[in-house]
Amino acid sequence: MVGSPYSPFRVFHRTIGCILAVLIVAIVSACGSTSTESLVGPGGPKCAVSLTGPSDSISASGGAGTVAVNTQPECEWTASADASWLTGLAPTTGQGSGEVQFQVVANPNGTARQSAVTINGQRAVIQQNAAACELTATASNSGFPASGGSATISIAVPAACPWTASSNVSWIGVSPASGSGSANIGFTVAVNSGAARTGTVTAGGVSITVGQSAAGPAPAPSCSVSLQQSSTSTPAGGGSGTIGVTANAGCPWTASSTVSWITLTTTNGSGNGSVGFTVAANTASASRTGSVNISGATFTVNQAGTSAPCTVTINPTSQSVPAAGANVNVGVSASGSCAWTATSNAAWLSITAGAAGSGNGTVTVTAAVNTGTARTGTVTIGGQTFTANQAAAAPTCTYSINPTSITVGSDKVSGLTVAVTAGAGCSWNATSQAGWLHIAGTNSGSGNGTVTYNVDDAKNPPRTGTLTIAGQTLTVTQVQCSTTLNPQTQSVPVLGGSFTVAVNTQIGCDWQAVESLSWVTVTSGTSGTGTGTVGYTVAPNVAGARSGTVAIGGQTLTINQAAVLP
Repeated sequence: MVGSPYSPFRVFHRTIGCILAVLIVAIVSACGSTSTESLVGPGGPKCAVSLTGPSDSISASGGAGTVAVNTQPECEWTASADASWLTGLAPTTGQGSGEVQFQVVANPNGTARQSAVTINGQRAVIQQNAAACELTATASNSGFPASGGSATISIAVPAACPWTASSNVSWIGVSPASGSGSANIGFTVAVNSGAARTGTVTAGGVSITVGQSAAGPAPAPSCSVSLQQSSTSTPAGGGSGTIGVTANAGCPWTASSTVSWITLTTTNGSGNGSVGFTVAANTASASRTGSVNISGATFTVNQAGTSAPCTVTINPTSQSVPAAGANVNVGVSASGSCAWTATSNAAWLSITAGAAGSGNGTVTVTAAVNTGTARTGTVTIGGQTFTANQAAAAPTCTYSINPTSITVGSDKVSGLTVAVTAGAGCSWNATSQAGWLHIAGTNSGSGNGTVTYNVDDAKNPPRTGTLTIAGQTLTVTQVQCSTTLNPQTQSVPVLGGSFTVAVNTQIGCDWQAVESLSWVTVTSGTSGTGTGTVGYTVAPNVAGARSGTVAIGGQTLTINQAAVLP
């Protein structure tokens, strides 16, 4: 009877097996993916997080928002803010799908800003509008006496908001005339010698009226001081003299020299009088002029120089030279027998003729070959400056592109890129040699850059076309979309678990993963373009072995799950 299918021993054995299977399923359901992963080993479930943030920008005044967290029930996550103006994250930790709330403080700047809430390495971008550039302007003073004065206008406006300031009258000066953000603007009011007047200072569109009182009555006549002569001439050797002063009786006056080479023997007096002065010898060739001030009246002293001054002029005063170098002849004109010299102030400029001379002459300046950027140098000739501007050396341009060839599927593809490597200043362009290949965006550049192109869908693949970029050729081969799966067959243990299958296809080829089994759930990669991955979970099996398929991109993934042990 032991061998009979209905023997007590076999019935007891099958009963115990069923109870154990039910217990295992219950434990798996109660413990979640952690228990399941410990049972199925390294191939257990992978926690992936996707985020959905606000679709609209937060207003400049601030506000609240949420970020939706999408993940498996057993997956833990941590949230943090990438900027100090993102506050109040709640909660900061969680498990499974959920929602994180956040607060955005008011934006003090006149420019929009952007940051993110980061959850398990994924970023949900949060954007905030710029603060409105609403400006207020307050003047520290707007009423002035006839003597004038100065004041400040305080501008309050969000950072980065530009403004200008101006006056509508000439007697009010404003500085600075422009700026951005909050600032203080100074303005000055000139002395008023006439009737009361008003003007306007406009700062950031806000007008402030400035008033000024009329000039007071003319002062009563006071002491009048005049000089018996207004000037004198002295030789280069110097000399002395007197200045006659005429003033009202009892009217005091003072005298001072404006230059060090005129000294006074009298510095003050009252009524009519005189001021004695001494002029020192002039050792320079040039003549000179000084003055004595006597209570507002000016006495001028003109003193001759030791000899006539030398006058030197050059022609030309500047010259552009090529990168290959050149000789430039500079003509020198000097009065009489005036001597002059020529010296270079740049290592690449040399004096090859006429380094010194007297009277008229010629200086030859030689510019060396330039192997670098544009440069400027000077030569001093008889105290005059000659400027040489030399062009930069022409760049040696080399180009390369990456990739040089690509294979795409028969579906339409947009946004493919090619990296261009070129020397600084080296220009290039991009053209298509096939009607189904289109340059998107810019088709030219200088130095390193990127070319973006689109590929039309193919009705009768295969076909080949080219793009010429910076003189290099990119070959594009378009073939019929074909898909392969790896693996094509997956054996699954009785407890089920999470698994992935690699989808291999050409660039631009679209595909979908369609589940048709109640015990298989596609958890990620329900659709894609080009090579990708499909994630799926298999429920625990409580019965006999079972098999099913999932259709992915026209291919079939076969899933075989073991039965519960008898």
